Amino acid sequence: MILKKIKNWKSVKLKSHPSGYIILLDEVTLRTLSGNVLIIGNRSIAHKVKKEWSEVKKEINYTHMPYTKACFLSADRSERESLKLKDKLVGYGMSDLLCYRADKGSDLVEIQSKSWDPLVDWLQNQLNTTLLISHSLVPVEQSSDLEKGLSKLLLPIEPLSLTAMNELVTLSNSLIIGLALLKGKISPEKAWKIMRIEEEWQRTIWGTLAEQKAEDKIKRFLFMHACEILQMVQKV
Repeated sequence: MILKKIKNWKSVKLKSHPSGYIILLDEVTLRTLSGNVLIIGNRSIAHKVKKEWSEVKKEINYTHMPYTKACFLSADRSERESLKLKDKLVGYGMSDLLCYRADKGSDLVEIQSKSWDPLVDWLQNQLNTTLLISHSLVPVEQSSDLEKGLSKLLLPIEPLSLTAMNELVTLSNSLIIGLALLKGKISPEKAWKIMRIEEEWQRTIWGTLAEQKAEDKIKRFLFMHACEILQMVQKV
């Protein structure tokens, strides 16, 4: 979502609605990119969206408006699209980052095991199933019980949490990390560190390029905002 538009309003207001809150731009109700009236059920997030629109100087750039972007995506997603997105996230879980480790006996695998094993154990206990761990690039076929269990965990997630989860899982390549954040099992800072273990280990050997630092900054911005949205929704 990198659509841009020039600012053409002077005032931004937040107004109560039977289903939550709406944003008024010069008394005109804010609509999503698909033309739907944006109704935000969460008060804290509604204030964040209002703040983003109040801070627009000239050009609207949704890449710099993470709360608006998340709300737009959530409001425009159909029930069928939500089911497809949940299936996509389950797919990440069936080939989860935390199940693919470095060679046995290496320094890296010890670091991975120390940080990742507690989360793998936690999910196994949650679902009463076993996750297979690979020490090569060869894919492992996880059980159908795992697939069913992951689907069941994602089933009740409401639209805005699903949008945040999609961002977190895509950035980390791990549904386990996403679920641990959803359930409050780990902090955003810890999640950020453990998803980057191999990358940071490689950089201790080969160094870090300026381009990588710039990319890190963007990814961290997106990741932390998605974590904040998830936390705000869970507090309600």
